[in-house]
Amino acid sequence: MSIEQILGLEQLEVNIYRGTMWSPESGFLQRTFGGHVAGQSLVSAVRTVNPEFQVHSLHGYFLRPGDATAPTVYIVERLRDGGSFVTRRVNAIQHGENIFSMSASFQTDQSGIEHQDAVPSAAPPDDLPALSDIKAFDDAGFKQFAEWDVRIVPQDKLARLPGKASQQQVWFRHRDPLPDDYVLHICALAYMSDLTLLGSAQVHHADERGHLMVASLDHAMWFMRQFRADEWLLYDQSSPSASGGRSLCQGKIFNQDGEMVAAVMQEGLTRYKRDFTP
Repeated sequence: MSIEQILGLEQLEVNIYRGTMWSPESGFLQRTFGGHVAGQSLVSAVRTVNPEFQVHSLHGYFLRPGDATAPTVYIVERLRDGGSFVTRRVNAIQHGENIFSMSASFQTDQSGIEHQDAVPSAAPPDDLPALSDIKAFDDAGFKQFAEWDVRIVPQDKLARLPGKASQQQVWFRHRDPLPDDYVLHICALAYMSDLTLLGSAQVHHADERGHLMVASLDHAMWFMRQFRADEWLLYDQSSPSASGGRSLCQGKIFNQDGEMVAAVMQEGLTRYKRDFTP
């Protein structure tokens, strides 16, 4: 499915939408990809907001594993409609249960102070291996990302920063040009932001990676500047702490002009399986 199909929701009623599933006949996926439900949740929220308001942040909780073979219904609650800000809450429902809950905030175009961290140094994407060449992602389920060019910077090419416990850098872009619809680019970024972030917590635990139960628990994003998802974006990631079967991960997303376009925070499950003793 194209990203346009994934993010193209059917309206069932006022404030109620239904999202598509990814190739249910393929049998590749047992659990819905977190970015899939997060991206569709954001689309449903956007559908209830006037165009002069643009999303600037979202906060979501993954409550239950999603069924990849079933569609998801999204129910939008209009929490606030102000002059400068609009707030929405979205609940994603499958089989009568809430699998994901998200709040999103929208703002009109405004001006204020401006600054940002410097873009980190990174190996250029054209010289890096593709996602399909990396063993950790050699899985038929990742065929759903065939439309995306994803390049992970090898650890030996990473410019390490002092004091960082665990680092990872990823370049990604949509392979084909996308329409000039900024909402689509934002929702596409929300879709992809969940793919590699939790991996930043596992780069120094290669021997234990196969013994972990891994899942996204919550996910937050802030959108700073406009961008295109069909142009290279650098996802600079780190995991400042992991304990208690959970890992905290953070990411900054830059375009090739060095502009910071988004920031991401996530806590994920990185718990040992019951049959494993470290």
